[in-house]
Amino acid sequence: KKEGSKDLEFYKPYPEDGKDGVYKSLVRFLPNVADAQKSKIHKYYVYLQDPATGNGFSVDCPSTVGKKSILKDIFWKLQNSNSAADKELSKKFSRKEDYYSLIQIVQDKNRPELEGKIMIFKFGKKLNDMIEAQLKPEYGDPVNPYDLFNGKLLSIHARKVGEWNNYDLCSFVGERCPIEVSGKKMEKNQDDMAAIVEYLKTGPQNLGSFEYRDWDHETTEKVMTVIRNTVPDGRMVSEILGGAATSSNSTSTSAPQIPAAQDFFAEASSTSVGSGSTKVQSTPTPVSAPASSLDDLYKDL
Repeated sequence: KKEGSKDLEFYKPYPEDGKDGVYKSLVRFLPNVADAQKSKIHKYYVYLQDPATGNGFSVDCPSTVGKKSILKDIFWKLQNSNSAADKELSKKFSRKEDYYSLIQIVQDKNRPELEGKIMIFKFGKKLNDMIEAQLKPEYGDPVNPYDLFNGKLLSIHARKVGEWNNYDLCSFVGERCPIEVSGKKMEKNQDDMAAIVEYLKTGPQNLGSFEYRDWDHETTEKVMTVIRNTVPDGRMVSEILGGAATSSNSTSTSAPQIPAAQDFFAEASSTSVGSGSTKVQSTPTPVSAPASSLDDLYKDL
Protein backbone atom coordinates (compact mmCIF):
# COMPACT_ATOMS: atom_id res chain seq x y z
CA LYS A 1 0.00 0.00 0.00
CA LYS A 2 1.34 3.39 -0.95
CA GLU A 3 0.47 6.66 0.72
CA GLY A 4 -2.36 8.35 -1.14
CA SER A 5 -3.40 5.19 -2.94
CA LYS A 6 -7.08 4.39 -3.40
CA ASP A 7 -6.61 1.26 -1.30
CA LEU A 8 -6.07 3.34 1.84
CA GLU A 9 -9.62 4.69 1.66
CA PHE A 10 -11.03 1.26 2.50
CA TYR A 11 -11.65 0.11 6.06
CA LYS A 12 -10.49 -3.49 6.34
CA PRO A 13 -11.19 -5.16 9.70
CA TYR A 14 -9.34 -8.36 8.94
CA PRO A 15 -9.20 -11.00 11.74
CA GLU A 16 -5.45 -11.50 11.41
CA ASP A 17 -4.93 -7.82 12.25
CA GLY A 18 -6.97 -8.06 15.47
CA LYS A 19 -6.20 -9.37 18.95
CA ASP A 20 -6.10 -13.17 19.16
CA GLY A 21 -7.42 -13.47 15.62
CA VAL A 22 -10.54 -11.37 16.23
CA TYR A 23 -10.93 -7.80 14.96
CA LYS A 24 -13.25 -5.67 17.08
CA SER A 25 -14.24 -2.06 16.51
CA LEU A 26 -17.17 0.35 16.56
CA VAL A 27 -18.27 2.13 13.38
CA ARG A 28 -21.18 4.29 12.23
CA PHE A 29 -22.76 4.22 8.79
CA LEU A 30 -22.88 7.63 7.10
CA PRO A 31 -24.89 9.14 4.28
CA ASN A 32 -23.08 9.88 1.04
CA VAL A 33 -22.69 13.66 1.04
CA ALA A 34 -22.20 13.63 -2.74
CA ASP A 35 -25.58 11.92 -3.20
CA ALA A 36 -27.53 10.87 -0.10
CA GLN A 37 -29.81 8.71 -2.26
CA LYS A 38 -26.77 6.52 -2.99
CA SER A 39 -25.54 5.97 0.56
CA LYS A 40 -25.45 2.21 0.06
CA ILE A 41 -24.30 0.86 -3.28
CA HIS A 42 -24.99 -2.74 -4.28
CA LYS A 43 -23.41 -4.58 -7.16
CA TYR A 44 -23.23 -8.12 -8.55
CA TYR A 45 -19.97 -9.06 -10.23
CA VAL A 46 -18.27 -12.11 -11.73
CA TYR A 47 -14.58 -12.89 -11.59
CA LEU A 48 -13.54 -14.39 -14.92
CA GLN A 49 -10.32 -16.13 -15.86
CA ASP A 50 -9.29 -16.89 -19.41
CA PRO A 51 -8.00 -20.51 -19.49
CA ALA A 52 -6.02 -19.72 -22.62
CA THR A 53 -3.90 -16.97 -21.05
CA GLY A 54 -4.44 -17.39 -17.32
CA ASN A 55 -5.39 -13.72 -17.05
CA GLY A 56 -8.26 -12.87 -14.74
CA PHE A 57 -10.46 -9.83 -14.26
CA SER A 58 -13.65 -8.80 -12.48
CA VAL A 59 -16.65 -7.59 -14.46
CA ASP A 60 -19.94 -6.04 -13.33
CA CYS A 61 -22.95 -8.28 -13.91
CA PRO A 62 -25.80 -6.58 -15.81
CA SER A 63 -28.27 -8.40 -13.56
CA THR A 64 -27.37 -5.76 -10.95
CA VAL A 65 -29.68 -3.33 -12.74
CA GLY A 66 -32.16 -5.89 -14.04
CA LYS A 67 -30.61 -6.23 -17.49
CA LYS A 68 -30.23 -9.50 -19.34
CA SER A 69 -26.89 -11.04 -18.42
CA ILE A 70 -25.06 -13.53 -20.60
CA LEU A 71 -22.98 -14.47 -17.54
CA LYS A 72 -26.10 -15.37 -15.58
CA ASP A 73 -27.50 -17.25 -18.58
CA ILE A 74 -24.29 -19.24 -19.02
CA PHE A 75 -24.21 -20.08 -15.30
CA TRP A 76 -27.76 -21.47 -15.23
CA LYS A 77 -27.37 -23.28 -18.56
CA LEU A 78 -24.37 -25.15 -17.15
CA GLN A 79 -25.85 -25.54 -13.67
CA ASN A 80 -29.04 -27.12 -15.05
CA SER A 81 -27.14 -29.51 -17.32
CA ASN A 82 -27.27 -33.26 -16.67
CA SER A 83 -23.49 -33.32 -16.93
CA ALA A 84 -21.49 -33.21 -13.70
CA ALA A 85 -18.66 -31.56 -15.65
CA ASP A 86 -20.98 -28.78 -16.78
CA LYS A 87 -22.20 -28.22 -13.23
CA GLU A 88 -18.61 -27.88 -12.07
CA LEU A 89 -17.85 -25.52 -14.95
CA SER A 90 -20.76 -23.28 -13.93
CA LYS A 91 -18.77 -22.19 -10.87
CA LYS A 92 -16.50 -20.20 -13.18
CA PHE A 93 -19.47 -17.95 -13.98
CA SER A 94 -21.08 -17.68 -10.55
CA ARG A 95 -21.76 -14.13 -9.49
CA LYS A 96 -20.85 -12.55 -6.19
CA GLU A 97 -22.18 -9.40 -4.58
CA ASP A 98 -20.72 -6.48 -2.69
CA TYR A 99 -22.13 -3.47 -0.87
CA TYR A 100 -20.32 -0.17 -0.38
CA SER A 101 -21.00 2.55 2.19
CA LEU A 102 -19.20 5.31 4.02
CA ILE A 103 -18.52 4.78 7.70
CA GLN A 104 -17.08 6.77 10.58
CA ILE A 105 -14.52 4.88 12.66
CA VAL A 106 -15.79 5.51 16.19
CA GLN A 107 -13.45 3.19 18.10
CA ASP A 108 -10.64 0.95 16.89
CA LYS A 109 -8.07 -0.20 19.45
CA ASN A 110 -6.22 -2.11 16.73
CA ARG A 111 -5.62 1.08 14.74
CA PRO A 112 -6.45 4.06 16.96
CA GLU A 113 -5.07 6.45 14.35
CA LEU A 114 -8.18 5.74 12.27
CA GLU A 115 -10.64 6.89 14.94
CA GLY A 116 -12.75 9.81 13.75
CA LYS A 117 -11.92 9.18 10.08
CA ILE A 118 -14.44 8.57 7.32
CA MET A 119 -13.63 5.57 5.12
CA ILE A 120 -15.23 3.30 2.54
CA PHE A 121 -16.51 -0.01 3.88
CA LYS A 122 -17.08 -2.93 1.53
CA PHE A 123 -19.31 -5.62 2.99
CA GLY A 124 -21.39 -8.60 1.99
CA LYS A 125 -24.88 -10.00 2.32
CA LYS A 126 -24.63 -10.93 6.02
CA LEU A 127 -23.99 -7.37 7.11
CA ASN A 128 -26.56 -6.04 4.68
CA ASP A 129 -29.13 -8.38 6.21
CA MET A 130 -28.36 -6.77 9.58
CA ILE A 131 -29.03 -3.33 8.09
CA GLU A 132 -32.29 -4.60 6.60
CA ALA A 133 -33.29 -6.03 9.99
CA GLN A 134 -32.85 -2.57 11.52
CA LEU A 135 -34.87 -0.91 8.78
CA LYS A 136 -37.66 -3.50 8.87
CA PRO A 137 -37.54 -5.22 12.27
CA GLU A 138 -39.82 -8.09 13.17
CA TYR A 139 -40.46 -6.40 16.51
CA GLY A 140 -40.02 -2.86 17.75
CA ASP A 141 -39.52 0.40 15.94
CA PRO A 142 -37.41 0.65 12.77
CA VAL A 143 -34.00 2.29 12.97
CA ASN A 144 -32.09 3.78 10.06
CA PRO A 145 -28.38 3.10 10.68
CA TYR A 146 -27.50 5.92 8.27
CA ASP A 147 -29.44 8.55 10.22
CA LEU A 148 -27.01 11.12 11.60
CA PHE A 149 -29.08 11.90 14.68
CA ASN A 150 -31.01 8.69 15.34
CA GLY A 151 -28.74 5.95 14.04
CA LYS A 152 -27.00 3.17 15.94
CA LEU A 153 -23.37 2.07 16.08
CA LEU A 154 -22.26 -1.19 14.52
CA SER A 155 -20.03 -3.44 16.59
CA ILE A 156 -17.57 -5.12 14.24
CA HIS A 157 -16.59 -8.65 15.25
CA ALA A 158 -14.54 -10.22 12.47
CA ARG A 159 -13.10 -13.73 12.86
CA LYS A 160 -11.92 -16.60 10.71
CA VAL A 161 -14.24 -19.51 10.05
CA GLY A 162 -12.32 -22.00 7.98
CA GLU A 163 -10.53 -20.01 5.30
CA TRP A 164 -13.03 -17.15 5.25
CA ASN A 165 -13.54 -13.91 7.15
CA ASN A 166 -16.78 -14.17 9.09
CA TYR A 167 -18.97 -11.29 10.32
CA ASP A 168 -21.88 -13.24 11.82
CA LEU A 169 -21.18 -11.89 15.31
CA CYS A 170 -21.39 -8.23 14.27
CA SER A 171 -24.39 -6.37 15.68
CA PHE A 172 -25.93 -2.94 16.11
CA VAL A 173 -25.49 -1.88 19.71
CA GLY A 174 -26.74 0.68 22.22
CA GLU A 175 -29.48 3.24 21.85
CA ARG A 176 -30.04 5.67 19.03
CA CYS A 177 -27.49 8.43 19.21
CA PRO A 178 -26.27 11.45 17.25
CA ILE A 179 -23.00 11.51 15.38
CA GLU A 180 -19.97 12.90 17.20
CA VAL A 181 -17.59 15.27 15.45
CA SER A 182 -14.27 16.04 17.17
CA GLY A 183 -15.61 14.49 20.38
CA LYS A 184 -18.80 16.56 20.44
CA LYS A 185 -22.26 15.06 20.12
CA MET A 186 -24.00 16.96 17.37
CA GLU A 187 -27.42 18.53 17.87
CA LYS A 188 -30.05 19.32 15.30
CA ASN A 189 -29.36 23.02 15.04
CA GLN A 190 -28.04 25.19 12.25
CA ASP A 191 -24.42 25.40 13.41
CA ASP A 192 -24.03 21.68 14.11
CA MET A 193 -25.70 20.69 10.86
CA ALA A 194 -23.32 22.91 8.92
CA ALA A 195 -20.41 21.37 10.85
CA ILE A 196 -21.61 17.86 9.99
CA VAL A 197 -21.74 18.65 6.27
CA GLU A 198 -18.20 20.06 6.37
CA TYR A 199 -17.02 16.99 8.29
CA LEU A 200 -18.59 14.62 5.75
CA LYS A 201 -16.74 16.45 2.98
CA THR A 202 -13.44 15.37 4.57
CA GLY A 203 -14.21 11.77 3.67
CA PRO A 204 -14.00 9.96 0.31
CA GLN A 205 -16.11 11.52 -2.43
CA ASN A 206 -15.87 8.66 -4.92
CA LEU A 207 -18.47 6.23 -3.55
CA GLY A 208 -20.38 6.53 -6.81
CA SER A 209 -17.42 5.04 -8.67
CA PHE A 210 -18.41 1.62 -7.29
CA GLU A 211 -21.80 1.63 -8.99
CA TYR A 212 -22.59 -0.76 -11.82
CA ARG A 213 -21.07 0.27 -15.13
CA ASP A 214 -22.34 -0.86 -18.53
CA TRP A 215 -19.83 -2.82 -20.59
CA ASP A 216 -17.94 -1.03 -23.31
CA HIS A 217 -16.85 -2.77 -26.50
CA GLU A 218 -13.51 -3.88 -25.02
CA THR A 219 -15.14 -5.42 -21.95
CA THR A 220 -17.73 -7.21 -24.08
CA GLU A 221 -15.01 -8.73 -26.25
CA LYS A 222 -13.02 -9.88 -23.20
CA VAL A 223 -16.09 -11.54 -21.70
CA MET A 224 -16.99 -13.30 -24.96
CA THR A 225 -13.42 -14.55 -25.37
CA VAL A 226 -13.44 -16.08 -21.88
CA ILE A 227 -16.80 -17.74 -22.54
CA ARG A 228 -15.65 -19.27 -25.82
CA ASN A 229 -12.36 -20.46 -24.29
CA THR A 230 -14.07 -21.90 -21.20
CA VAL A 231 -17.23 -23.62 -22.45
CA PRO A 232 -16.35 -26.54 -24.76
CA ASP A 233 -19.88 -26.92 -26.17
CA GLY A 234 -19.92 -24.50 -29.09
CA ARG A 235 -23.61 -25.07 -29.72
CA MET A 236 -24.47 -24.08 -26.16
CA VAL A 237 -22.43 -20.89 -26.48
CA SER A 238 -23.99 -20.01 -29.83
CA GLU A 239 -27.48 -20.59 -28.43
CA ILE A 240 -26.89 -18.28 -25.49
CA LEU A 241 -25.01 -15.68 -27.49
CA GLY A 242 -27.84 -15.58 -29.97
CA GLY A 243 -30.27 -14.46 -27.30
CA ALA A 244 -27.91 -12.33 -25.27
CA ALA A 245 -28.39 -8.62 -25.03
CA THR A 246 -25.38 -6.79 -23.74
CA SER A 247 -25.07 -3.06 -23.54
CA SER A 248 -22.10 -1.16 -24.87
CA ASN A 249 -23.17 2.16 -23.42
CA SER A 250 -20.64 3.59 -21.04
CA THR A 251 -21.85 5.33 -17.92
CA SER A 252 -20.57 8.79 -17.24
CA THR A 253 -17.92 8.94 -14.53
CA SER A 254 -17.89 12.70 -14.10
CA ALA A 255 -17.05 13.98 -10.65
CA PRO A 256 -20.07 14.21 -8.33
CA GLN A 257 -21.43 17.62 -7.44
CA ILE A 258 -21.58 18.27 -3.71
CA PRO A 259 -25.11 19.49 -2.90
CA ALA A 260 -25.86 22.58 -0.86
CA ALA A 261 -26.26 21.97 2.86
CA GLN A 262 -30.00 22.53 2.68
CA ASP A 263 -30.42 20.01 -0.13
CA PHE A 264 -28.27 17.38 1.54
CA PHE A 265 -30.03 17.45 4.88
CA ALA A 266 -33.36 17.52 3.06
CA GLU A 267 -32.27 14.13 1.75
CA ALA A 268 -30.39 12.83 4.75
CA SER A 269 -33.09 11.39 7.00
CA SER A 270 -35.22 9.32 4.64
CA THR A 271 -32.87 8.11 1.91
CA SER A 272 -33.87 4.66 0.74
CA VAL A 273 -30.95 2.53 1.89
CA GLY A 274 -32.89 -0.72 2.11
CA SER A 275 -33.23 -3.30 -0.63
CA GLY A 276 -36.85 -2.28 -1.13
CA SER A 277 -38.52 1.08 -1.37
CA THR A 278 -39.11 1.43 2.38
CA LYS A 279 -37.97 4.72 3.83
CA VAL A 280 -37.40 5.30 7.51
CA GLN A 281 -38.38 8.72 8.75
CA SER A 282 -36.59 10.35 11.65
CA THR A 283 -38.59 11.59 14.59
CA PRO A 284 -39.12 15.30 13.94
CA THR A 285 -37.11 17.58 16.19
CA PRO A 286 -37.93 21.28 16.48
CA VAL A 287 -35.20 23.46 15.06
CA SER A 288 -34.84 27.13 15.74
CA ALA A 289 -33.47 27.82 12.26
CA PRO A 290 -35.76 29.45 9.67
CA ALA A 291 -37.93 26.96 7.79
CA SER A 292 -36.24 27.87 4.52
CA SER A 293 -32.72 27.00 5.74
CA LEU A 294 -31.44 23.89 7.56
CA ASP A 295 -34.81 23.03 9.04
CA ASP A 296 -35.43 20.75 6.05
CA LEU A 297 -32.04 19.06 6.09
CA TYR A 298 -33.36 15.74 7.39
CA LYS A 299 -35.94 14.30 5.07
CA ASP A 300 -34.02 11.91 2.95
CA LEU A 301 -31.75 9.29 4.53
